[in-house]
Amino acid sequence: MLSEFLSLFLLGLFLLVNVLILLGRAFRSLTGTTWKKILRLNLPENEKRGWERLYTVIWLAVGLGAFITLWGWSLTRVVAAIFGFLAFRSGANVTRTLVYGFHDRRIIEEHGGGEGILGVMARATQLSLLLEIVFIVAFALAYKVFSVAVNPGVGANTFILYLWLAGLLFGAVFGWLITRNNRGILLRNIIATVGFFAVRKGKTKADETAKTVKKVPDRLRSKVPKLGK
Repeated sequence: MLSEFLSLFLLGLFLLVNVLILLGRAFRSLTGTTWKKILRLNLPENEKRGWERLYTVIWLAVGLGAFITLWGWSLTRVVAAIFGFLAFRSGANVTRTLVYGFHDRRIIEEHGGGEGILGVMARATQLSLLLEIVFIVAFALAYKVFSVAVNPGVGANTFILYLWLAGLLFGAVFGWLITRNNRGILLRNIIATVGFFAVRKGKTKADETAKTVKKVPDRLRSKVPKLGK
């Protein structure tokens, strides 16, 4: 009885953490999307965006298969089935986000150069990306602690662990295929990334204005009335 209560408590805690994380991501995504529209930013497009649907189809298929395999008419088996459904996706998200983050870091560095305000902004954005990746990896490790603590059975735990490790491998391979020869930004709604391209757009417009002023012939500038005359 105590074991089932602990299983239910840990499952509820895990699902609550998942909901909070999803809400945080949704808020971040909404904020980033809103700022992109307000500032009319055109981030480099993901050149392999259609492949993302394949990612969803694969993790759903594996997750449903694991859920059916682990399902049983007891609390521990229900808990095991839910963790099994989420395990593959959890592992895949870790390595895919990791690969995407390092890819975006490189693209931002190429767009920002190494000098001036863009260079500073590029480094700040890269740091933000790395911190987010560390957070995601830490959350994934916490997920595994929860799933093992639930202890739905030795066989089920081993199966869930294998699913998670398989997800890690799949996410890494999928992330590599997406980032290979891809010049787009993949984590598009991270606020720091949006901020970097906003600063870059402002600097580009300022440089264009300065060049336009320089192109004005001296004889026309000389006709402009000077103050005090």
